[in-house]
Amino acid sequence: MVLSIPTYPVPIFRLFLKMGGWFVIISGAMLVLFTLISQANLETAKRFETEGRSAVAQIVKKEKTVRHDSDGRRKTTYRLTLEFVTDLGEEISVRQSVGRSHYQSVKEGGTQNLYYLASDPHKIELSRGSHRKGARVTQWIALIAGLIWLAALWIIGGWAVSAVRARRFGTREEAMVQEVLQTGVKINNQPRYRLVWRDARGREGKSLLHKRSELEGLRPGDPITIYQGLKHSWWVGDIGERAEFTS
Repeated sequence: MVLSIPTYPVPIFRLFLKMGGWFVIISGAMLVLFTLISQANLETAKRFETEGRSAVAQIVKKEKTVRHDSDGRRKTTYRLTLEFVTDLGEEISVRQSVGRSHYQSVKEGGTQNLYYLASDPHKIELSRGSHRKGARVTQWIALIAGLIWLAALWIIGGWAVSAVRARRFGTREEAMVQEVLQTGVKINNQPRYRLVWRDARGREGKSLLHKRSELEGLRPGDPITIYQGLKHSWWVGDIGERAEFTS
């Protein structure tokens, strides 16, 4: 049988990653990122409320950039080049991203009302309070990302703990392979598979996701070793052997 079975207890963090822990890490990073963005927008919004100045700018140039991502989807970016004079007589030129409707509603050579920071005139708002609105939006996104992170940590972390407890305290049994099941999950455009087995009591179990080559040699009817947990059984090929059975 061309199959690599861990002959050692697989560490809990590695199990966590194999069970989808990367999603927890990514969602946690998103939580931190949107929290920082929200805080930055909120600080900028406070500055506009205390030192914001109004001005009328000339629309010097309109730009539209079209790009295609790796999936072929089209993304269009709209920008305006604006020039205005501050209360202190300083001439300022800025390029500002805008939405499609705003871009279509103005013309080159026309004018645009805006607000700028007295201490940093290159930082502008095209509508009063836009940074505060942006802070509220990113706060909600951060909240959602935080809830997703907590749920994922609870679920995936629970799986990893359950597997380790089964390996340490569960019954070590023999089960019979039923099939190598192709799932709907693809990574790098390659399908992933699960090993399906049935134990002596007739209960079905499934392995973690694997490449087809990692399950090479396993056929229906082949015996495998599993550890029984409280709710799930775990294949030794996923979680490794209990310390007392390692070589």
